[in-house]
Amino acid sequence: MTKENAQLDEREARMGRRVNGKVSVLLTEIEKEDVPDRLLELARKLQTALNEKLER
Repeated sequence: MTKENAQLDEREARMGRRVNGKVSVLLTEIEKEDVPDRLLELARKLQTALNEKLER
């Protein structure tokens, strides 16, 4: 059972890293565009929240 939990945790961590990488790419693209400051702020908050979740 513990092995299964470890495998599940590792899969969640891998998925989280992939999502975080994609968010990072999108954030870079957003920063290149003329977007409202609020949208950019929300994108940065999303990336921060994902990083915090991965650290747990």
